[in-house]
Amino acid sequence: MRIVGIYMAAGQSRRMKVPKLSLELAPGSRLGSIALNEMIGCDRLDSITVVVREKDELNWMPRESPLAGAKNAKLRILPCPRAADGMSYSLREGLQDALSLNPDAILIVLADQPFISSDLLDRLVAAYVAEPDLDFVACAGEAIGKPPALFAPSMFPGLNRLEGDMGARKLLASPDYRGKLVQVASELVFADIDTPFDLKEARCHWIDSRTIGGGGYETNGVGGNAPNLQAIR
Repeated sequence: MRIVGIYMAAGQSRRMKVPKLSLELAPGSRLGSIALNEMIGCDRLDSITVVVREKDELNWMPRESPLAGAKNAKLRILPCPRAADGMSYSLREGLQDALSLNPDAILIVLADQPFISSDLLDRLVAAYVAEPDLDFVACAGEAIGKPPALFAPSMFPGLNRLEGDMGARKLLASPDYRGKLVQVASELVFADIDTPFDLKEARCHWIDSRTIGGGGYETNGVGGNAPNLQAIR
């Protein structure tokens, strides 16, 4: 089964007022690279399309990587010309690239959710592999589906019809689709970093998660730097 990931990294950081993906949760751990490294650590993903803003310098992606060999080929960088017009444009760009790889499902991850783990992503994929008639598999948050989330082909048309700043959460709440919710270890999985206050809180939790057993929450300690990148022209 071919599973393709879409990494949503084209946000405008309007509330942060500076490019937030380049900000560090700790020395050497830039916000934008953390969840991406967890995706790279998900062995069930065949490819990862990284959707970014045009002219993004990508300085949130470290230069070197402990993840060598075949895993380097997972990443595809896709600039989105209309990223400023809303999340739906970035999502549709990523979807079209993912569809060119003929996936059996796609896994969408947000770049500003640093407390996810490759183990969580593996569990989302495993749940779908076990029940391939599902329309989606998402994380369980207050009885509704939240990202990261996996989408079956039955939902591709709906994703492609999203408009403006509308993300996929609307589809996860729709009665038109049948999905499964996977429990998470902590609500911190759903923390997205939008404001300076969010960043301050995340830094505290990040330090705590490394102090308490070196893992904590949904992180699995993959960390480190991102691999060489394949640009999509």
